[in-house]
Amino acid sequence: MNQKSKNIALLVILGVLVLTSLILGFTKTSGINTMENKGIFTLQDTAAVDGISIKAKNLEIELTKTNGKWMLNDTYVAEQNIVRVLLSIAHDVQVTRKVAKTQAGEVADYIQKNGHAIEISSHGKTMLSFLASGNETKTVSYMMDPETNEPMIVNIPGYESYVAGIFEIPTNDWRDRTILSTNWRSLKELKIDYAEYPQYNLDIKFEFNFLQVEGVANLDTTKMMAYIDEFAAFQVDRFLDKGQNDKYDSLLQTPKTVTMSIDDINPKNSITIDFFPLLSDDKMMLGYIKSREQMVLFEVNRIQNLFAVKSDFEIQPENP
Repeated sequence: MNQKSKNIALLVILGVLVLTSLILGFTKTSGINTMENKGIFTLQDTAAVDGISIKAKNLEIELTKTNGKWMLNDTYVAEQNIVRVLLSIAHDVQVTRKVAKTQAGEVADYIQKNGHAIEISSHGKTMLSFLASGNETKTVSYMMDPETNEPMIVNIPGYESYVAGIFEIPTNDWRDRTILSTNWRSLKELKIDYAEYPQYNLDIKFEFNFLQVEGVANLDTTKMMAYIDEFAAFQVDRFLDKGQNDKYDSLLQTPKTVTMSIDDINPKNSITIDFFPLLSDDKMMLGYIKSREQMVLFEVNRIQNLFAVKSDFEIQPENP
């Protein structure tokens, strides 16, 4: 399975976990677990948690809660909903049974080599610590106390979910995908430049106490305002690091086709994104934020709908 397939699979798993956590909030499970130690990996007081550490080979994720907001590796705002899902899972997960003695040693070795070390803390004090992993087909989840090396099979009671998947999410997918937030009050200028077709370039500027579209005399303000609303919480679909995907690394070396520039009163919402040619049979379009040295991916249909031209904002004459 290639990296793209793995990431897609993890996103599907995350979706299932989100749905499961929501269902658990409103539905009582009918499953019965008679194990005395079924709650050894269960975290009762999730409200007190302010630190989560996830470590594995080539992976180190530190989530810290500051002023009510979760941060990722002291650098990025974390995706708050994913953190909530993780805590919901930590609250509801239970041991279903021990791994059979004939397989326990092999599974324990597998977890040690391929698993994730999880530590959940409050004010610097460890609340819960364990190793998590799953089988190769991602159908069974294991948790193990690093001191006992006794692997347990876990799940969320009443549901068939790959619980370990929440810990396998790549670092970049923990990031908040919102890269800017602007509106008609704070927007100074929005430009879209088409490298091969400059006659279609779009320039929306704040002039004479309101926004205007350059070159459009009969402006349809309703359409323009609806368009600007699309940038109220402008998100990427994925962040990429250089070296993470060969085809996008190569594409980054080719000429850009579209450049989108947003100038906002708040500098953190000012951004320029270069877009590159769409690859055959690819549902994602590559963008590059030079000021942040960040590669990003956008779902094709969503981003292409934002590649507007001047004529999109002209009042159309009524048919007689």
